[in-house]
Amino acid sequence: MKRFFAPALALLIATASLMAAELKSGLQVGDAAGVFNVRDVTGPNKDKSLCYR
Repeated sequence: MKRFFAPALALLIATASLMAAELKSGLQVGDAAGVFNVRDVTGPNKDKSLCYR
């Protein structure tokens, strides 16, 4: 029983701490997107690399 209790308790604590942390992905509200380059495939700039700001 004691051999099972310690690992189970450690797993429970680790899981609870991961769930408590707030996960954030991508840009947050108010953040500006950085500069990125794209390759245009249509229109007047076809086959040109463009920089979007």
